[in-house]
Amino acid sequence: MGELYNPFPKLPKNIRQIGERDQSVRLYLEDYVNTYLKRLYPRGGQDLRVGILLGNVEEHDGTPYLFVDGAMEMEEVTESGEKVTFTEPAWKKVYQAMEQMFPKRVILGWFLCGVPGSTLSPLNYWKEHGQYFAGKNQLMYLNSGLEGEEAVYITSEDGFYKLRGYSIYYERNQMMQDYMILRKDARRVESGSGDTVIRDFRQRMEDNKIQAVSRRGTIRVLGSLCSALSVVVLAGGVVMFNNYEKMREMESVITSALPVAAGEKDNPAALPGDELYGSYKDYSNTGEGDELLIEEAHGKISPTTEPATMSPTYPGETESEGGDINAITPAPTMNPEETPQEGSSETATQPESPAAAATTNEQKTYTVQDGQTLYSICLEVYNSLNKVDEICALNNLESQDKIISGQKLILP
Repeated sequence: MGELYNPFPKLPKNIRQIGERDQSVRLYLEDYVNTYLKRLYPRGGQDLRVGILLGNVEEHDGTPYLFVDGAMEMEEVTESGEKVTFTEPAWKKVYQAMEQMFPKRVILGWFLCGVPGSTLSPLNYWKEHGQYFAGKNQLMYLNSGLEGEEAVYITSEDGFYKLRGYSIYYERNQMMQDYMILRKDARRVESGSGDTVIRDFRQRMEDNKIQAVSRRGTIRVLGSLCSALSVVVLAGGVVMFNNYEKMREMESVITSALPVAAGEKDNPAALPGDELYGSYKDYSNTGEGDELLIEEAHGKISPTTEPATMSPTYPGETESEGGDINAITPAPTMNPEETPQEGSSETATQPESPAAAATTNEQKTYTVQDGQTLYSICLEVYNSLNKVDEICALNNLESQDKIISGQKLILP
């Protein structure tokens, strides 16, 4: 009884000993397998029924423990006169059935069940055993059918010999039950309870079928959701791309409408309007915020000058010395390439645009540069858009948007 409490290998608790205990090899045969082999007699003119034994092997302190919990018959391997011939199609078929009915099991040997009254000898099958079941601890189970007479042989380090006994253990062996039902041997194995076993088996098969259909339905739903999600993502990408193009177009329009600050004509990377709004001051209380903001951005008004004491100065005009706001006189025009003479007290209020031509007391001519619009010219010259209509009238322009590079405009 000491082996029942051995932590390794894990032995079943419900065991029945058959014969004497062998010290070299410990064989444990599951009760369903044992009953199946004893009741598996040839029928329909057969002389022999042959199959394989399945299970697992564990070893402890040099002693192998063989646990057989499956037995599966092989088709088309027997011939008349109790002869056995293994073929490649037969092996292929049995390996496929193993994966389905007895997963994670290995072949531990084979069995031969004869008709009642026959005498099966291991010497008649020694050649097949050495060829197809070579190796250590491979079993040969013989059932001659004489009142349950049976014998188990095994190959070991000592050779090929008959086991003196083995153990039968009991457990829930669902794999073997299902196999016997498929082979229509369940009524032989469990007389009186075959209907219950078959009903349970069919119920499990039906449950497995329902689960398989449910899984296929779930997979189809997930596939549809993935397809719909792909369409949504694609549509979102198209919308984002269209919005990006519209933003680029709006940016171009805003850029053309803003005045070009000094030094930005040679630096296209500079953002128009940065200098214009870079030094903003709050003039909302004075009512002059817009004009003073533009004046300050162009350097005409010091950011620290109080708005209440200043009046706007426009290009081409300067205040009179007396400080009279209404007395405005034209400011001298300075060529951008010229610089004031040293010691001269004359200073320019602001350099004109490089494209500006010679001015008169009331009107002047302006040459349109590449990329300029009528709005940007008004903002540059007057810091206001109030002169757009007047410029169109002076130059007989049909539209405020139709000006071209190099065109000469008369400015009021």
